[in-house]
Amino acid sequence: MDKILLNNKKVKIHFTGIGGVSMSGLACFLSEQGLIVSGSDINKNENFSKLSELGITVYSKHSASYAKNADAVVYTSAVGQSNPEIKFAKRKNIPLIKRSELLGRIMEEYKRSIAVSGSHGKTTATAMIADMLILSNMNPTVFLGGESSSFGNYRLGEKDLIVAEACEYQRNFLDLRPDISVILNVDNDHTDCYKNEQEIVNAFKTFSKDTLCLINADDKHADEFFNQSTVTFGIENRANFSAKNLSYNGKGYSFTVCAYDRPVGRIKLSLIGRHNVYNALATFALSQVLNVPFLVVKDALENFGGIKRRAEYLGKIKEVECFADYAHHPREILATLNAFRDLGEDFAVVFQPHTYSRTKSLMVDFVKVLEKEKTIIYKTYPAREKFDREGSESVLFEKIFEKNRQAMLALNKDELEEKIGQIDDKVKKIIFLGAGDIYEISKEIINKDKS
Repeated sequence: MDKILLNNKKVKIHFTGIGGVSMSGLACFLSEQGLIVSGSDINKNENFSKLSELGITVYSKHSASYAKNADAVVYTSAVGQSNPEIKFAKRKNIPLIKRSELLGRIMEEYKRSIAVSGSHGKTTATAMIADMLILSNMNPTVFLGGESSSFGNYRLGEKDLIVAEACEYQRNFLDLRPDISVILNVDNDHTDCYKNEQEIVNAFKTFSKDTLCLINADDKHADEFFNQSTVTFGIENRANFSAKNLSYNGKGYSFTVCAYDRPVGRIKLSLIGRHNVYNALATFALSQVLNVPFLVVKDALENFGGIKRRAEYLGKIKEVECFADYAHHPREILATLNAFRDLGEDFAVVFQPHTYSRTKSLMVDFVKVLEKEKTIIYKTYPAREKFDREGSESVLFEKIFEKNRQAMLALNKDELEEKIGQIDDKVKKIIFLGAGDIYEISKEIINKDKS
């Protein structure tokens, strides 16, 4: 898809997997540019109504016929090559465009581009940055891999500035050529497409090459990026932009931000979790690069409303407060559990593993972070993968149960309801963890309890 195609109002673009949070944002963008957009997705969700309101035709199943009039078909990693629309496009020589390639082409249309990456936290950091830029009247276009409380998953701005979340899965972020890159952290993940952690580090280095790179100085791999054009932020290690005098008040962290060791001002977050201090620091560091006044940054961060499925309050089950969090990697789970520990109340965890390959390769780490908790392991969300017992929920449960006889296993929604009913009366909160359908399932259970 070249610039001519992007700006041609008569072009018809079909999205396979349009309901995804990133795909739906791209579809909205092209529709608002005047292109004729359609899409299909077997997982009908709340994005369908938003797309339909823009005049986008959306189908809740896949069929080759949906792509027959398309000038190009956009697809995502979540959709397999056996998809009938993709097979039809190949047979008819209709251009196939990967989601990340389309995002990269769109970013090229802007005078200045910012891409926010990291193994963990990039959705929250991208949304914080977007709120700061909006408040500073820079009017950015934003593409987010989640749902912000202030603008959703997408925002159309002017042609001067674009901010996008950059995903490292299958090296998709290498399709982006940002002017400024942000790296929050680099961790061992996506073992189905990276052989080892060094391969992931190398991918991030390639992504940030030829950019002004804002990097977390406290990350274990930070020193591998210092030969590039870098700006650093951090708490523990020496950094260009830092947070000092951290304190926690039961609702979030307060800290003093410093620029080159000089105190600039104090920020009070309304988000639990020390990891969110790093997300805020990345935002502050970028504000200094872009000359955004401190009071604007302070206002944006202190009034940041959060992200859907990030310590999101869902409701109650028999007076026990329930929360949902997207955490599906051991490091993310640890950060989330530490954030809830700060609140000082007993909690239980319902964890849905996400993909067999991740569970298998990080089994020891998953057991370590969950073995001491009141834990219910729920049936694995396989995503694109075939069953692998070695990485299954059953094996994970067995290993946790060896360490903690209070652990429970639920293989369907009815079993999960039953196990939740067996949770210790001392528990005041239940945290539903995972990136799969545990979010929808937890809401169904909560709504059933209401009735």
